[in-house]
Amino acid sequence: MTVTAISLADKHAQFKDVWSPKRVAKLDNYEIKLAKAQGSFDWHAHTDEDEFFMVTRGILEIEVEGQDSVILGPGEMCVIPKGVRHRPVAKTEKVHLMLIEKAGVVNTGDNPDSDLTQTIEDL
Repeated sequence: MTVTAISLADKHAQFKDVWSPKRVAKLDNYEIKLAKAQGSFDWHAHTDEDEFFMVTRGILEIEVEGQDSVILGPGEMCVIPKGVRHRPVAKTEKVHLMLIEKAGVVNTGDNPDSDLTQTIEDL
């Protein structure tokens, strides 16, 4: 196996669709995914896994049930604990995200019948 650098900016430039994570790497039983955000995502929770969000471009608000929203700008991250209902909302026109999740996690969590449920593609 060859070890190489991965440019998040180059990978983000390879797709346009929003709320459709693309797998760019694997780390043991975890997947590193990139996504673009626009507007609001669906309210959901992940029953058995935490969810890692890192913003690389733009401003993302993560509404969290039972508490104030978390606002993330470029270079900022947060972890949503398993079982916590949340909804990401893009606050700027262009929001780029990096997500780290266990392999096989469905992006809409406990809301698998959502129009936003996506099959993960590799970049």
